Amino acid sequence: MPEPYRIRVVEPLPFVTLRTRRRVIKAAGYNPFLLPAKYVMIDLISDSGTGAMTTHQWAAMLRTREDFAGQESYEEFTKQARRLTGFSYIQPVHQGRSAENILFKILLKPGDVVLANTHFETTRGNIEALGCRAVDLPSDEPPFLGNIDITRLKKSLMSNKAVRMVILTCTNNIKGGQPVSLENITETGQITQKHGIPLILDASRFADNAYLIKEHSRLGVGVKTICQRMFAAADIVYLSCKKDGLVNIGGFIGMRSRRLYDKLINEVIRQEAYPTSGGLAARDIAAMSLGLVDALHEDFLRAHISSVRYLAEVLKKNDVRIIEPVGGHAVVVMPRKGHRYFSFALAAQVFLKTGVRGGVFEECFRLAIPRRVYTKDQLRYAGESIASLYGSELPGLRLVNRPREFFNFRARFTRS
Repeated sequence: MPEPYRIRVVEPLPFVTLRTRRRVIKAAGYNPFLLPAKYVMIDLISDSGTGAMTTHQWAAMLRTREDFAGQESYEEFTKQARRLTGFSYIQPVHQGRSAENILFKILLKPGDVVLANTHFETTRGNIEALGCRAVDLPSDEPPFLGNIDITRLKKSLMSNKAVRMVILTCTNNIKGGQPVSLENITETGQITQKHGIPLILDASRFADNAYLIKEHSRLGVGVKTICQRMFAAADIVYLSCKKDGLVNIGGFIGMRSRRLYDKLINEVIRQEAYPTSGGLAARDIAAMSLGLVDALHEDFLRAHISSVRYLAEVLKKNDVRIIEPVGGHAVVVMPRKGHRYFSFALAAQVFLKTGVRGGVFEECFRLAIPRRVYTKDQLRYAGESIASLYGSELPGLRLVNRPREFFNFRARFTRS
């Protein structure tokens, strides 16, 4: 099936010389995150905020009136968010990390423990910055590699009275968008309710997760219904709308407790802005309203996930080892043994030779595909380019800057 849209505006890809790429990758310390984007031809470092918006979203942004409080776009957005999630109280924020920072400040105190299927690096950073501990309990049973291990979850809750919350990231970002099953979400919610602690969904890729549930579970219902069942199991939801919300900036928090919402409002005023904006312009909120509707279109989800699988097939056909089954938003390339900092070396060499950029997470090379941006020809070029270098002799790297936090974002290397 072809992509369910047509392209009306195009942006030329930047083509830079090998000499220039050699200079900028060296200046970036051989870390792809430190590269200036203007030198990147095909950018697969993240799908967050990098997708293409629709003509309806751009038109809504132009029509929207900017006010400090009581924005009309806020009213429409909260209506759409309540309809999707079933949560009574909705608070827009400027992105998911802001949501985490605000939520954790009102829910955690030093010494608390947070359990998760797998914490993303910034989630872990926000938890540890408060003097708390983040513990991963991942499952390893396909096809739902994003699940939390229920047996370990029960043992942890029985043995550790410091646990204050459980977070399920749907889909599991670190593993390239592995889905969490509806059964796992529901059972986790029942367990946390029994222990009197909240289940929180980081639902930044809620639509991908629901689509993969539908594909693997054969429930006989649509993506929207599956989303609603996912949210029904949780006490709190937060998300970056920069992923499945199909916007370049924005996010929100949803909750059921009025008492907790009042605390949230005060923290938003302290840190962000007046609550009806949440740190966003009214035009960004207008785009989010439409993004939440478009996110549930199954033809779009099928096309997006098919593009991820297409890139995976190109890599596999050329003998590149990847994490399988392939997830919802990215392909994760496994490092070769015997080469220290292999994924950084591969990422640097791929950019140097081809202008393609991917990201390094937990020693793997991750290729995240922005929504509605790259064609299959472009993805094939990226995949074949990476494959041509994967098995080759890569230059050695020597670490010259080891940051205390966020190693993958800030580490710098030199050629050894």
